[in-house]
Amino acid sequence: MTESRYTPLSLMTRLTARDMAIVSDVHDHQVLTTHQIARVHFPDADARRARRRLLVLFRYGVLDRFRRQTARGKLPDHWILAVTGAELLAHHRGVQIADLGFHRDHAVRLAYSMQLEHIRGLAESFVRFVEAGRGPGELVHWYGERECARRWGTHIRPDAYVRWEQEECVLHAFFEYDTGTESLAKVRRKMTGYANLARHSELPSIVLFALNSDQRAKHLETKLANAVSGQVKAYLTTHARLFGQGPDRAVWRPVGSPDPSVLLRLVDVARRHPTPEQGEA
Repeated sequence: MTESRYTPLSLMTRLTARDMAIVSDVHDHQVLTTHQIARVHFPDADARRARRRLLVLFRYGVLDRFRRQTARGKLPDHWILAVTGAELLAHHRGVQIADLGFHRDHAVRLAYSMQLEHIRGLAESFVRFVEAGRGPGELVHWYGERECARRWGTHIRPDAYVRWEQEECVLHAFFEYDTGTESLAKVRRKMTGYANLARHSELPSIVLFALNSDQRAKHLETKLANAVSGQVKAYLTTHARLFGQGPDRAVWRPVGSPDPSVLLRLVDVARRHPTPEQGEA
């Protein structure tokens, strides 16, 4: 963990709105790589510009970083919140640092966490949705795990919530990023929580699952066949299709469809589940 001579007050004239957006995203997603931050916050700039700015935030004590060694070599820099960054974000959001769930040993916790693959994959999913939202569709909201738990934790704790708008259609959907470490039976039990939420909110629960292989997706579809209903729907894709083609493309397989070749775009999913916003459009 870096020790900074800078304070939130001394940084008032040094930080930009983009810096604070980076700090917010790094916290919300727990960790983001240099490349991911560049794609979200410096889409029209050279990647070196992003790296230079991140190093400045590192020197300010706003961000910290770590790398992990793997069989394929070192992973890229992984950026996390540092002490001064946590203080800034708490002031910015009008909360206490404790409310952010920040820990001084956050870098060590994440670097050695068994959940790092899931955290990194979920962060990459967010980046792909952001990039897709620069096309015909728009990513209006992405709520991460913490915000989802705060809003719907009494019923279900999704990995993320997505609000997507395209062609006057609005999609409210939950997102689950699966790495294959949980049993399919446990994944199936999540649908009970989504069904409870649908009954409580009187709104449908639309769930987008991203799985690590076609085989696992097929097996999960079988498990979910009797879990979908008029108020609970599930759509499946794989990491390869999500990251290769993009979430806005025809990559989503509706559970329960009699035609195994059907793959839908997000806007197609939205049309299947019209909302009051679409009715007003």
